[in-house]
Amino acid sequence: MSTQFDPADPLDWIIVGALVLVLFNSIRLIAGNQALTLRRKWIRAALHLLLLGVSLAYFLQPKWRVPVDAKPVVIADSKVSADYVNHLRDSLHLPEVIRASAFDQSIRNRLLAGKIDSVILVGSDFSPDVLGQLSRQSLHWIPDDRPDQVRLIRWKAVPRKGELQTVSGTMQSSQEQVLKLRFGSQTLDSLRLKPGFTAFSLQFPVFSQGRTAVELVLNQQTLDTLRFFARKPASVSYQFILESPDFETRTLADWLGKKGYSVQLTSTLSKDITTRVSINRPVTPDVIITDPANATNPLVRKAVAQGKPVLFMNGADPEADCKAINRALGTTWQVKKISNEATVSLSSGVQALPYQFREARHQLPVTGYPVAVQKTNASIGFSLLNETFPLKLSGDSLTYDRIWTAILNELQPASRNNIQLEAPVFSGLQSVIHFNNWPGKPAGVHIGGDTVRLAYSALNGLSAEVAYRFGGAGWQPVQDSLEVYVNPPNNKIGFGTHLISAYVKARSAEENGSRPAGERWLAVEIPNWIWLLLFLGCLTALWIEPKFSI
Repeated sequence: MSTQFDPADPLDWIIVGALVLVLFNSIRLIAGNQALTLRRKWIRAALHLLLLGVSLAYFLQPKWRVPVDAKPVVIADSKVSADYVNHLRDSLHLPEVIRASAFDQSIRNRLLAGKIDSVILVGSDFSPDVLGQLSRQSLHWIPDDRPDQVRLIRWKAVPRKGELQTVSGTMQSSQEQVLKLRFGSQTLDSLRLKPGFTAFSLQFPVFSQGRTAVELVLNQQTLDTLRFFARKPASVSYQFILESPDFETRTLADWLGKKGYSVQLTSTLSKDITTRVSINRPVTPDVIITDPANATNPLVRKAVAQGKPVLFMNGADPEADCKAINRALGTTWQVKKISNEATVSLSSGVQALPYQFREARHQLPVTGYPVAVQKTNASIGFSLLNETFPLKLSGDSLTYDRIWTAILNELQPASRNNIQLEAPVFSGLQSVIHFNNWPGKPAGVHIGGDTVRLAYSALNGLSAEVAYRFGGAGWQPVQDSLEVYVNPPNNKIGFGTHLISAYVKARSAEENGSRPAGERWLAVEIPNWIWLLLFLGCLTALWIEPKFSI
Protein backbone atom coordinates (compact mmCIF):
# COMPACT_ATOMS: atom_id res chain seq x y z
CA MET A 1 0.00 0.00 0.00
CA SER A 2 1.37 3.42 -0.97
CA THR A 3 1.92 6.28 1.44
CA GLN A 4 1.18 9.96 0.96
CA PHE A 5 3.62 12.65 2.07
CA ASP A 6 1.98 15.47 4.01
CA PRO A 7 4.10 18.65 4.21
CA ALA A 8 2.04 19.88 7.17
CA ASP A 9 2.85 16.79 9.26
CA PRO A 10 6.11 17.15 11.28
CA LEU A 11 6.40 13.36 11.55
CA ASP A 12 6.72 13.06 7.76
CA TRP A 13 9.64 15.50 7.77
CA ILE A 14 11.30 13.52 10.58
CA ILE A 15 11.04 10.35 8.46
CA VAL A 16 12.57 12.12 5.43
CA GLY A 17 15.41 13.43 7.61
CA ALA A 18 16.03 9.95 9.03
CA LEU A 19 16.28 8.46 5.53
CA VAL A 20 18.81 11.14 4.52
CA LEU A 21 20.86 10.52 7.68
CA VAL A 22 20.87 6.76 6.99
CA LEU A 23 22.14 7.48 3.48
CA PHE A 24 25.00 9.70 4.69
CA ASN A 25 25.89 7.26 7.46
CA SER A 26 26.02 4.37 4.98
CA ILE A 27 28.31 6.32 2.64
CA ARG A 28 30.56 7.31 5.58
CA LEU A 29 30.92 3.70 6.68
CA ILE A 30 31.66 2.54 3.13
CA ALA A 31 34.28 5.30 2.65
CA GLY A 32 36.02 4.36 5.93
CA ASN A 33 36.21 0.63 5.19
CA GLN A 34 39.93 0.06 4.37
CA ALA A 35 39.29 -3.53 3.19
CA LEU A 36 37.44 -2.33 0.08
CA THR A 37 39.05 -1.14 -3.08
CA LEU A 38 38.21 2.30 -4.38
CA ARG A 39 36.20 0.82 -7.25
CA ARG A 40 34.12 -1.41 -4.93
CA LYS A 41 33.50 1.56 -2.60
CA TRP A 42 32.00 3.51 -5.53
CA ILE A 43 29.82 0.56 -6.58
CA ARG A 44 28.60 -0.19 -3.05
CA ALA A 45 27.91 3.50 -2.35
CA ALA A 46 25.96 3.78 -5.62
CA LEU A 47 23.81 0.76 -4.71
CA HIS A 48 23.05 2.15 -1.22
CA LEU A 49 22.31 5.52 -2.77
CA LEU A 50 19.90 3.85 -5.23
CA LEU A 51 18.08 1.88 -2.47
CA LEU A 52 17.67 4.87 -0.19
CA GLY A 53 16.67 7.03 -3.17
CA VAL A 54 13.92 4.53 -4.09
CA SER A 55 12.80 4.45 -0.42
CA LEU A 56 12.66 8.23 -0.29
CA ALA A 57 10.77 8.44 -3.60
CA TYR A 58 8.29 5.79 -2.40
CA PHE A 59 7.60 7.80 0.70
CA LEU A 60 7.19 11.08 -1.22
CA GLN A 61 4.98 9.43 -3.91
CA PRO A 62 5.80 11.72 -6.85
CA LYS A 63 2.94 12.53 -9.24
CA TRP A 64 2.72 14.24 -12.60
CA ARG A 65 -0.06 15.33 -14.91
CA VAL A 66 -0.83 14.06 -18.36
CA PRO A 67 -3.41 15.52 -20.73
CA VAL A 68 -6.64 13.57 -21.18
CA ASP A 69 -9.03 13.50 -24.11
CA ALA A 70 -10.96 16.75 -23.68
CA LYS A 71 -13.52 15.91 -26.35
CA PRO A 72 -16.57 14.11 -24.97
CA VAL A 73 -17.39 10.58 -26.01
CA VAL A 74 -20.99 9.81 -26.93
CA ILE A 75 -22.51 6.57 -25.64
CA ALA A 76 -25.87 5.87 -27.28
CA ASP A 77 -28.31 3.13 -26.35
CA SER A 78 -29.35 0.56 -28.92
CA LYS A 79 -32.82 2.09 -29.44
CA VAL A 80 -31.59 5.49 -30.59
CA SER A 81 -31.85 5.85 -34.35
CA ALA A 82 -28.66 6.03 -36.43
CA ASP A 83 -29.88 9.25 -38.06
CA TYR A 84 -30.21 10.96 -34.68
CA VAL A 85 -26.74 9.74 -33.61
CA ASN A 86 -25.22 11.05 -36.85
CA HIS A 87 -27.03 14.35 -36.39
CA LEU A 88 -25.54 14.75 -32.92
CA ARG A 89 -22.08 13.79 -34.10
CA ASP A 90 -22.15 16.33 -36.92
CA SER A 91 -23.74 19.18 -34.95
CA LEU A 92 -21.52 18.74 -31.87
CA HIS A 93 -18.39 17.80 -33.88
CA LEU A 94 -17.90 14.61 -31.92
CA PRO A 95 -15.23 12.22 -33.21
CA GLU A 96 -16.34 9.13 -31.31
CA VAL A 97 -19.77 7.55 -30.80
CA ILE A 98 -20.14 4.22 -28.99
CA ARG A 99 -23.21 2.03 -28.82
CA ALA A 100 -23.98 0.69 -25.37
CA SER A 101 -24.29 -2.80 -26.89
CA ALA A 102 -20.68 -2.51 -28.18
CA PHE A 103 -19.21 -1.47 -24.85
CA ASP A 104 -15.94 -3.48 -24.99
CA GLN A 105 -13.03 -3.90 -22.60
CA SER A 106 -10.86 -1.26 -24.28
CA ILE A 107 -13.50 1.40 -23.64
CA ARG A 108 -13.88 0.21 -20.06
CA ASN A 109 -10.11 0.49 -19.51
CA ARG A 110 -10.01 4.03 -20.91
CA LEU A 111 -12.92 5.07 -18.70
CA LEU A 112 -11.58 3.48 -15.53
CA ALA A 113 -8.13 4.95 -16.16
CA GLY A 114 -9.68 8.41 -16.45
CA LYS A 115 -8.37 8.95 -19.97
CA ILE A 116 -11.81 10.10 -21.13
CA ASP A 117 -12.80 13.37 -19.49
CA SER A 118 -16.54 13.56 -20.22
CA VAL A 119 -19.33 11.37 -21.57
CA ILE A 120 -22.61 12.27 -23.25
CA LEU A 121 -25.34 9.68 -22.72
CA VAL A 122 -27.93 9.57 -25.49
CA GLY A 123 -31.14 7.68 -24.80
CA SER A 124 -32.37 6.03 -21.62
CA ASP A 125 -31.81 2.29 -22.10
CA PHE A 126 -28.58 1.86 -20.14
CA SER A 127 -27.83 -0.97 -17.75
CA PRO A 128 -26.42 -0.26 -14.27
CA ASP A 129 -23.25 -2.10 -15.40
CA VAL A 130 -22.58 0.53 -18.08
CA LEU A 131 -23.33 3.42 -15.72
CA GLY A 132 -21.00 1.91 -13.13
CA GLN A 133 -18.06 2.40 -15.50
CA LEU A 134 -18.55 6.19 -15.57
CA SER A 135 -17.39 7.03 -12.05
CA ARG A 136 -14.56 9.37 -13.15
CA GLN A 137 -16.22 11.28 -16.00
CA SER A 138 -18.38 14.37 -16.22
CA LEU A 139 -21.81 13.28 -17.45
CA HIS A 140 -24.30 14.95 -19.76
CA TRP A 141 -27.59 13.41 -20.80
CA ILE A 142 -29.61 13.84 -23.99
CA PRO A 143 -32.92 11.92 -24.14
CA ASP A 144 -33.51 10.14 -27.44
CA ASP A 145 -35.90 11.33 -30.13
CA ARG A 146 -38.18 8.29 -30.43
CA PRO A 147 -41.58 9.63 -31.48
CA ASP A 148 -44.79 9.08 -29.53
CA GLN A 149 -42.94 7.80 -26.46
CA VAL A 150 -43.24 9.40 -23.05
CA ARG A 151 -39.84 10.63 -21.90
CA LEU A 152 -40.71 11.62 -18.34
CA ILE A 153 -43.95 11.19 -16.40
CA ARG A 154 -45.04 11.77 -12.82
CA TRP A 155 -48.20 11.73 -10.71
CA LYS A 156 -49.23 11.48 -7.05
CA ALA A 157 -48.79 8.00 -5.61
CA VAL A 158 -51.04 8.45 -2.55
CA PRO A 159 -53.59 11.27 -3.11
CA ARG A 160 -56.75 11.66 -1.07
CA LYS A 161 -60.18 10.96 -2.48
CA GLY A 162 -61.59 14.25 -3.80
CA GLU A 163 -58.12 15.67 -4.38
CA LEU A 164 -57.02 16.79 -7.84
CA GLN A 165 -54.72 14.20 -9.40
CA THR A 166 -52.19 15.66 -11.87
CA VAL A 167 -50.34 13.59 -14.47
CA SER A 168 -47.54 15.56 -16.13
CA GLY A 169 -44.66 14.68 -18.42
CA THR A 170 -42.94 15.25 -21.73
CA MET A 171 -42.95 13.45 -25.05
CA GLN A 172 -42.02 13.78 -28.73
CA SER A 173 -45.19 13.83 -30.82
CA SER A 174 -44.90 12.77 -34.46
CA GLN A 175 -48.14 14.47 -35.48
CA GLU A 176 -51.15 16.32 -34.15
CA GLN A 177 -52.95 13.80 -31.95
CA VAL A 178 -54.91 13.39 -28.73
CA LEU A 179 -53.42 12.26 -25.43
CA LYS A 180 -55.94 11.33 -22.75
CA LEU A 181 -56.46 9.64 -19.42
CA ARG A 182 -59.12 6.97 -19.43
CA PHE A 183 -60.86 4.99 -16.71
CA GLY A 184 -62.66 2.15 -18.38
CA SER A 185 -64.63 3.78 -21.19
CA GLN A 186 -64.73 7.20 -19.51
CA THR A 187 -62.27 9.92 -20.53
CA LEU A 188 -61.04 11.75 -17.43
CA ASP A 189 -59.06 14.44 -19.25
CA SER A 190 -57.56 14.96 -22.70
CA LEU A 191 -55.09 17.20 -24.50
CA ARG A 192 -54.41 17.78 -28.19
CA LEU A 193 -50.68 17.51 -28.86
CA LYS A 194 -48.89 19.38 -31.61
CA PRO A 195 -45.99 17.86 -33.59
CA GLY A 196 -42.62 18.11 -31.85
CA PHE A 197 -41.50 18.14 -28.26
CA THR A 198 -44.44 18.72 -25.90
CA ALA A 199 -44.85 19.10 -22.15
CA PHE A 200 -48.27 17.88 -21.08
CA SER A 201 -50.40 18.05 -17.94
CA LEU A 202 -53.66 16.17 -17.38
CA GLN A 203 -55.89 16.51 -14.32
CA PHE A 204 -58.92 14.84 -12.81
CA PRO A 205 -60.55 14.63 -9.35
CA VAL A 206 -59.77 11.43 -7.49
CA PHE A 207 -63.12 9.68 -7.52
CA SER A 208 -62.31 6.40 -5.78
CA GLN A 209 -60.82 5.11 -2.56
CA GLY A 210 -58.13 2.43 -2.38
CA ARG A 211 -56.29 0.91 -5.33
CA THR A 212 -56.97 2.79 -8.56
CA ALA A 213 -55.64 2.39 -12.10
CA VAL A 214 -56.13 4.69 -15.11
CA GLU A 215 -54.80 4.34 -18.64
CA LEU A 216 -52.66 6.82 -20.55
CA VAL A 217 -53.89 6.61 -24.14
CA LEU A 218 -52.46 8.15 -27.31
CA ASN A 219 -54.72 7.94 -30.37
CA GLN A 220 -56.58 4.89 -28.99
CA GLN A 221 -53.28 3.14 -28.17
CA THR A 222 -52.63 2.50 -24.47
CA LEU A 223 -49.14 3.68 -23.57
CA ASP A 224 -49.21 2.55 -19.95
CA THR A 225 -51.37 1.96 -16.88
CA LEU A 226 -50.91 4.48 -14.06
CA ARG A 227 -51.66 3.13 -10.60
CA PHE A 228 -52.12 5.02 -7.33
CA PHE A 229 -53.70 4.46 -3.92
CA ALA A 230 -56.52 6.87 -3.05
CA ARG A 231 -56.62 7.67 0.66
CA LYS A 232 -59.67 8.45 2.72
CA PRO A 233 -60.74 12.09 2.14
CA ALA A 234 -59.83 14.68 4.73
CA SER A 235 -62.58 15.58 7.15
CA VAL A 236 -63.58 19.11 6.10
CA SER A 237 -66.80 20.97 6.92
CA TYR A 238 -68.22 23.89 4.92
CA GLN A 239 -70.52 26.74 5.87
CA PHE A 240 -72.39 28.86 3.30
CA ILE A 241 -73.25 32.35 4.57
CA LEU A 242 -75.65 33.97 2.10
CA GLU A 243 -78.44 36.50 1.91
CA SER A 244 -80.54 34.12 -0.16
CA PRO A 245 -79.11 30.88 -1.62
CA ASP A 246 -79.45 30.62 -5.39
CA PHE A 247 -79.23 27.62 -7.68
CA GLU A 248 -75.44 27.94 -8.01
CA THR A 249 -74.74 27.72 -4.28
CA ARG A 250 -77.40 25.06 -3.68
CA THR A 251 -75.85 22.88 -6.40
CA LEU A 252 -72.40 23.32 -4.86
CA ALA A 253 -73.69 22.52 -1.37
CA ASP A 254 -75.45 19.41 -2.64
CA TRP A 255 -72.27 18.31 -4.46
CA LEU A 256 -70.20 18.70 -1.26
CA GLY A 257 -72.81 16.82 0.76
CA LYS A 258 -72.81 13.88 -1.67
CA LYS A 259 -69.03 13.65 -1.26
CA GLY A 260 -69.50 13.12 2.46
CA TYR A 261 -68.58 16.58 3.73
CA SER A 262 -70.53 18.35 6.45
CA VAL A 263 -72.33 21.37 5.00
CA GLN A 264 -74.30 24.19 6.64
CA LEU A 265 -76.31 26.78 4.71
CA THR A 266 -76.97 29.94 6.73
CA SER A 267 -79.40 32.45 5.19
CA THR A 268 -80.46 35.87 6.53
CA LEU A 269 -84.20 36.38 5.99
CA SER A 270 -84.38 39.68 7.88
CA LYS A 271 -82.35 41.66 10.38
CA ASP A 272 -82.98 39.30 13.29
CA ILE A 273 -84.09 36.13 11.53
CA THR A 274 -81.74 33.54 10.02
CA THR A 275 -82.26 29.99 8.84
CA ARG A 276 -79.81 27.12 8.86
CA VAL A 277 -79.94 23.94 6.80
CA SER A 278 -77.43 21.13 7.44
CA ILE A 279 -76.28 18.30 5.19
CA ASN A 280 -74.67 15.36 6.99
CA ARG A 281 -73.72 15.72 10.62
CA PRO A 282 -73.20 19.42 11.52
CA VAL A 283 -69.80 20.25 12.99
CA THR A 284 -67.76 23.41 13.48
CA PRO A 285 -67.10 24.73 9.96
CA ASP A 286 -63.56 24.71 8.54
CA VAL A 287 -64.20 26.67 5.32
CA ILE A 288 -66.58 29.59 4.75
CA ILE A 289 -68.24 30.16 1.35
CA THR A 290 -70.06 33.46 0.94
CA ASP A 291 -70.68 36.38 -1.43
CA PRO A 292 -68.95 39.80 -1.42
CA ALA A 293 -71.99 41.44 0.20
CA ASN A 294 -71.21 39.49 3.38
CA ALA A 295 -67.58 40.66 3.66
CA THR A 296 -68.56 42.68 6.78
CA ASN A 297 -70.66 39.87 8.27
CA PRO A 298 -69.44 39.16 11.84
CA LEU A 299 -69.31 35.41 11.11
CA VAL A 300 -67.04 35.99 8.10
CA ARG A 301 -64.74 38.42 9.94
CA LYS A 302 -64.52 36.06 12.91
CA ALA A 303 -63.60 33.17 10.61
CA VAL A 304 -60.81 35.22 9.01
CA ALA A 305 -59.53 36.27 12.44
CA GLN A 306 -59.37 32.57 13.39
CA GLY A 307 -57.38 31.79 10.24
CA LYS A 308 -60.16 29.84 8.49
CA PRO A 309 -60.27 29.86 4.66
CA VAL A 310 -62.99 31.97 3.03
CA LEU A 311 -64.21 31.87 -0.59
CA PHE A 312 -66.13 34.77 -2.13
CA MET A 313 -68.31 33.91 -5.15
CA ASN A 314 -71.44 35.07 -6.99
CA GLY A 315 -70.33 38.68 -7.27
CA ALA A 316 -71.93 40.99 -9.84
CA ASP A 317 -69.52 43.96 -9.92
CA PRO A 318 -65.93 42.73 -9.34
CA GLU A 319 -64.44 46.23 -9.04
CA ALA A 320 -66.85 47.26 -6.28
CA ASP A 321 -66.63 43.80 -4.68
CA CYS A 322 -62.82 44.03 -4.47
CA LYS A 323 -63.03 47.39 -2.69
CA ALA A 324 -65.59 46.05 -0.20
CA ILE A 325 -63.57 42.95 0.60
CA ASN A 326 -60.33 44.94 0.90
CA ARG A 327 -61.89 47.39 3.36
CA ALA A 328 -63.42 44.67 5.49
CA LEU A 329 -60.58 42.12 5.56
CA GLY A 330 -57.40 43.99 4.67
CA THR A 331 -56.81 42.21 1.36
CA THR A 332 -55.36 43.76 -1.81
CA TRP A 333 -57.70 42.53 -4.56
CA GLN A 334 -57.59 44.38 -7.88
CA VAL A 335 -59.17 43.47 -11.22
CA LYS A 336 -59.17 44.86 -14.74
CA LYS A 337 -61.86 44.59 -17.38
CA ILE A 338 -61.00 42.49 -20.45
CA SER A 339 -64.25 42.62 -22.43
CA ASN A 340 -67.35 44.70 -22.90
CA GLU A 341 -69.54 41.61 -23.03
CA ALA A 342 -71.61 40.61 -20.01
CA THR A 343 -69.71 37.34 -19.68
CA VAL A 344 -66.80 35.57 -21.38
CA SER A 345 -66.61 31.88 -22.26
CA LEU A 346 -63.89 29.60 -20.85
CA SER A 347 -62.41 26.50 -22.45
CA SER A 348 -64.13 24.38 -19.80
CA GLY A 349 -67.50 25.43 -21.20
CA VAL A 350 -68.57 27.76 -18.38
CA GLN A 351 -69.07 31.52 -18.29
CA ALA A 352 -67.11 34.05 -16.23
CA LEU A 353 -67.33 37.77 -15.56
CA PRO A 354 -65.30 39.82 -18.09
CA TYR A 355 -62.47 40.63 -15.67
CA GLN A 356 -59.11 39.24 -14.68
CA PHE A 357 -57.07 39.63 -11.51
CA ARG A 358 -54.09 41.94 -11.31
CA GLU A 359 -50.99 40.44 -9.75
CA ALA A 360 -50.46 41.04 -6.05
CA ARG A 361 -48.17 39.86 -3.29
CA HIS A 362 -49.17 36.61 -1.61
CA GLN A 363 -51.74 35.96 -4.35
CA LEU A 364 -51.89 32.56 -6.07
CA PRO A 365 -54.02 31.82 -9.14
CA VAL A 366 -56.02 28.62 -9.50
CA THR A 367 -54.59 27.22 -12.71
CA GLY A 368 -57.06 27.23 -15.59
CA TYR A 369 -59.81 29.26 -13.93
CA PRO A 370 -60.50 32.95 -13.10
CA VAL A 371 -60.08 32.27 -9.39
CA ALA A 372 -57.27 33.35 -7.06
CA VAL A 373 -56.36 32.98 -3.40
CA GLN A 374 -54.64 35.58 -1.23
CA LYS A 375 -52.65 34.41 1.78
CA THR A 376 -53.12 36.79 4.71
CA ASN A 377 -53.96 35.71 8.24
CA ALA A 378 -56.24 33.28 6.43
CA SER A 379 -56.56 31.99 2.87
CA ILE A 380 -59.11 34.22 1.11
CA GLY A 381 -60.35 33.14 -2.32
CA PHE A 382 -62.20 35.15 -4.92
CA SER A 383 -64.05 33.56 -7.86
CA LEU A 384 -65.03 35.36 -11.07
CA LEU A 385 -66.97 32.38 -12.36
CA ASN A 386 -70.52 33.24 -13.32
CA GLU A 387 -72.45 29.95 -13.24
CA THR A 388 -71.22 26.37 -13.15
CA PHE A 389 -74.46 24.54 -12.33
CA PRO A 390 -75.42 24.19 -16.05
CA LEU A 391 -72.64 21.61 -16.28
CA LYS A 392 -74.55 19.49 -13.76
CA LEU A 393 -77.82 19.96 -15.59
CA SER A 394 -76.22 18.91 -18.89
CA GLY A 395 -74.72 15.78 -17.30
CA ASP A 396 -71.08 16.93 -17.48
CA SER A 397 -70.38 16.04 -13.86
CA LEU A 398 -66.69 15.34 -14.55
CA THR A 399 -65.96 18.92 -15.64
CA TYR A 400 -67.97 20.27 -12.70
CA ASP A 401 -65.97 18.05 -10.33
CA ARG A 402 -62.70 19.17 -11.88
CA ILE A 403 -63.52 22.88 -11.53
CA TRP A 404 -64.61 22.82 -7.91
CA THR A 405 -61.97 20.32 -6.82
CA ALA A 406 -59.27 22.62 -8.21
CA ILE A 407 -60.77 25.67 -6.46
CA LEU A 408 -61.47 24.10 -3.07
CA ASN A 409 -58.12 22.30 -2.96
CA GLU A 410 -56.46 25.72 -2.67
CA LEU A 411 -58.61 26.46 0.39
CA GLN A 412 -58.15 23.22 2.29
CA PRO A 413 -57.14 23.69 5.93
CA ALA A 414 -54.08 21.82 7.14
CA SER A 415 -54.97 18.18 7.75
CA ARG A 416 -53.25 15.44 9.70
CA ASN A 417 -51.29 12.44 8.47
CA ASN A 418 -50.23 13.94 5.15
CA ILE A 419 -48.05 11.85 2.82
CA GLN A 420 -46.43 12.95 -0.41
CA LEU A 421 -44.79 10.50 -2.79
CA GLU A 422 -44.14 11.02 -6.48
CA ALA A 423 -45.00 8.15 -8.81
CA PRO A 424 -43.91 6.11 -10.65
CA VAL A 425 -41.99 4.20 -7.99
CA PHE A 426 -39.58 1.54 -9.23
CA SER A 427 -38.13 -1.49 -7.52
CA GLY A 428 -34.44 -0.95 -6.82
CA LEU A 429 -34.54 2.85 -7.22
CA GLN A 430 -34.61 5.13 -4.21
CA SER A 431 -37.81 7.09 -3.54
CA VAL A 432 -38.29 9.92 -1.04
CA ILE A 433 -41.52 9.84 1.00
CA HIS A 434 -42.55 13.03 2.80
CA PHE A 435 -44.64 12.95 5.99
CA ASN A 436 -46.28 16.03 7.50
CA ASN A 437 -48.38 16.80 10.58
CA TRP A 438 -48.35 13.30 12.02
CA PRO A 439 -49.66 13.21 15.59
CA GLY A 440 -47.18 12.11 18.20
CA LYS A 441 -44.16 12.61 15.88
CA PRO A 442 -43.35 8.88 15.48
CA ALA A 443 -39.68 7.93 15.30
CA GLY A 444 -40.26 5.55 12.40
CA VAL A 445 -42.80 4.17 9.94
CA HIS A 446 -43.54 0.72 8.52
CA ILE A 447 -42.76 0.45 4.80
CA GLY A 448 -42.95 -2.90 3.08
CA GLY A 449 -41.58 -5.34 5.61
CA ASP A 450 -39.23 -2.81 7.23
CA THR A 451 -39.41 -0.22 9.98
CA VAL A 452 -37.67 2.90 8.71
CA ARG A 453 -36.53 5.81 10.84
CA LEU A 454 -37.91 9.25 9.97
CA ALA A 455 -35.60 12.24 9.45
CA TYR A 456 -37.37 15.33 10.82
CA SER A 457 -36.76 18.79 9.37
CA ALA A 458 -34.72 21.24 11.43
CA LEU A 459 -36.99 24.10 10.27
CA ASN A 460 -40.36 22.35 10.72
CA GLY A 461 -40.65 19.84 13.54
CA LEU A 462 -43.88 18.41 12.05
CA SER A 463 -42.28 17.63 8.69
CA ALA A 464 -40.21 14.50 8.07
CA GLU A 465 -39.00 12.38 5.19
CA VAL A 466 -37.46 9.02 4.52
CA ALA A 467 -35.45 7.75 1.55
CA TYR A 468 -36.44 4.16 0.83
CA ARG A 469 -35.61 1.62 -1.87
CA PHE A 470 -38.43 -0.87 -2.44
CA GLY A 471 -37.17 -4.38 -3.06
CA GLY A 472 -40.30 -6.05 -4.42
CA ALA A 473 -42.78 -5.11 -7.12
CA GLY A 474 -46.57 -4.72 -6.95
CA TRP A 475 -48.63 -3.19 -4.16
CA GLN A 476 -46.45 -2.65 -1.07
CA PRO A 477 -47.88 -1.68 2.35
CA VAL A 478 -47.05 1.63 4.04
CA GLN A 479 -48.05 1.89 7.69
CA ASP A 480 -51.30 -0.02 8.36
CA SER A 481 -53.79 1.44 5.90
CA LEU A 482 -51.83 2.65 2.87
CA GLU A 483 -50.26 1.01 -0.14
CA VAL A 484 -47.81 2.08 -2.83
CA TYR A 485 -47.61 0.48 -6.26
CA VAL A 486 -44.02 -0.41 -7.12
CA ASN A 487 -43.22 -0.96 -10.78
CA PRO A 488 -40.75 -3.65 -11.88
CA PRO A 489 -37.48 -2.38 -13.38
CA ASN A 490 -38.57 -3.39 -16.89
CA ASN A 491 -41.63 -1.14 -16.87
CA LYS A 492 -42.03 0.19 -20.41
CA ILE A 493 -42.50 3.82 -19.38
CA GLY A 494 -40.23 5.76 -17.12
CA PHE A 495 -37.70 3.31 -15.65
CA GLY A 496 -34.75 4.13 -17.90
CA THR A 497 -35.45 7.84 -17.69
CA HIS A 498 -35.72 7.78 -13.89
CA LEU A 499 -32.58 5.63 -13.60
CA ILE A 500 -30.48 7.97 -15.75
CA SER A 501 -31.98 11.09 -14.18
CA ALA A 502 -31.27 9.89 -10.64
CA TYR A 503 -27.74 8.79 -11.58
CA VAL A 504 -26.82 12.05 -13.33
CA LYS A 505 -28.30 14.08 -10.44
CA ALA A 506 -26.30 12.10 -7.87
CA ARG A 507 -23.11 12.46 -9.90
CA SER A 508 -23.67 16.20 -10.33
CA ALA A 509 -23.98 16.58 -6.56
CA GLU A 510 -20.70 14.69 -6.08
CA GLU A 511 -18.84 16.74 -8.70
CA ASN A 512 -20.14 20.14 -7.59
CA GLY A 513 -17.07 22.13 -6.66
CA SER A 514 -14.75 19.12 -6.76
CA ARG A 515 -13.03 20.00 -10.07
CA PRO A 516 -12.21 23.41 -11.50
CA ALA A 517 -13.98 24.31 -14.71
CA GLY A 518 -11.88 23.62 -17.80
CA GLU A 519 -9.42 21.20 -16.13
CA ARG A 520 -8.29 18.64 -18.68
CA TRP A 521 -5.43 16.88 -16.90
CA LEU A 522 -5.10 13.52 -15.19
CA ALA A 523 -2.85 13.02 -12.16
CA VAL A 524 -0.64 9.94 -12.63
CA GLU A 525 1.48 8.14 -10.01
CA ILE A 526 3.77 5.11 -10.08
CA PRO A 527 1.80 1.91 -9.44
CA ASN A 528 2.70 -0.31 -6.48
CA TRP A 529 3.90 -3.21 -8.58
CA ILE A 530 6.68 -1.03 -10.06
CA TRP A 531 7.74 0.02 -6.56
CA LEU A 532 7.92 -3.66 -5.60
CA LEU A 533 10.18 -4.45 -8.59
CA LEU A 534 12.45 -1.50 -7.76
CA PHE A 535 12.89 -2.60 -4.14
CA LEU A 536 13.52 -6.21 -5.12
CA GLY A 537 16.07 -5.10 -7.75
CA CYS A 538 17.98 -2.90 -5.29
CA LEU A 539 18.07 -5.53 -2.53
CA THR A 540 19.11 -8.22 -4.99
CA ALA A 541 21.98 -6.05 -6.26
CA LEU A 542 23.17 -5.36 -2.68
CA TRP A 543 23.06 -9.10 -1.95
CA ILE A 544 24.96 -10.09 -5.11
CA GLU A 545 27.60 -7.32 -4.99
CA PRO A 546 29.82 -8.82 -2.17
CA LYS A 547 29.90 -12.19 -3.97
CA PHE A 548 31.76 -10.79 -6.97
CA SER A 549 35.44 -9.93 -6.87
CA ILE A 550 36.05 -6.70 -8.73
